[in-house]
Amino acid sequence: MLEKTLIFLNKFFKTPTHPFNLEDKGIKTFARWEFEQSARIPWYYAPEFDLLKEISGKKVLDVGAGGGGKSVFYALNGAKTVVGIDIEEGFIEQANGFAKKKGAENVKFIVQNAEKTDFPDNSFDVCVMNDVFEHLARPEAVLKEVYRVLRKGGKVFINSPPYYHPYGAHLSDLIGVPYVHILFPEKTLIAAYKTLAKNTPSYEKRVNLRFGMVNGEEHITYINRMTVKRFEDIMKNRNPFETRLYKLIPLKNSLKFLLHTPAREMFVRMIVYVGEKT
Repeated sequence: MLEKTLIFLNKFFKTPTHPFNLEDKGIKTFARWEFEQSARIPWYYAPEFDLLKEISGKKVLDVGAGGGGKSVFYALNGAKTVVGIDIEEGFIEQANGFAKKKGAENVKFIVQNAEKTDFPDNSFDVCVMNDVFEHLARPEAVLKEVYRVLRKGGKVFINSPPYYHPYGAHLSDLIGVPYVHILFPEKTLIAAYKTLAKNTPSYEKRVNLRFGMVNGEEHITYINRMTVKRFEDIMKNRNPFETRLYKLIPLKNSLKFLLHTPAREMFVRMIVYVGEKT
């Protein structure tokens, strides 16, 4: 009953632009969409940091490279070299093809788990994690590993939408209802998403990416439910980096005052963090 209610309600909401839908329609690949969207990444850190200046002439590690669009953007905008890592082999294949198409010879992609990489100590000058922290199964382990592979003085740049973002469930390619993960139980979300996905040519890709079995039950495993409160706890108590920037970007500037209230979790567009290895 709840599944049917959600599917009915979803008809009244337009889904945000999503690369999976663009790919299915043959409009553009995931990699191209990432590349075009990457121009907005430096904005999150401004005016405190100029990301493009920070990566200029540097060896950059891109954690959660996805289709490669972000890594290629860094490679073509000043980075000396870029290594993009992701655990999804399909993404890495697309990333290599996209880099070749763009003529980015100073970037390479590797299938690696960011919790434990094969890179030597002090291998990189900068690490960028764009829209990745909310997906990490063990974010504390990734921070520790990134700290290891960065040289002294190296910086990590993190931006991540929190769990209570209007589309924090990461199902908005098919479900456009804002805050749907607060309004409906997880089982209903999974069932409704699968029903909607059946009408797409990429059903298996979408479902396999988002859902997995945990202790014999299906869950949304694509996200780790990273709230602002949890992020702050990790950065305060289990973070090897020295904090150089931490800020919350509101959904709208007119809602900025709500970030100083108990309801702030619901109105954060992006968590932004910069840490330095000292």
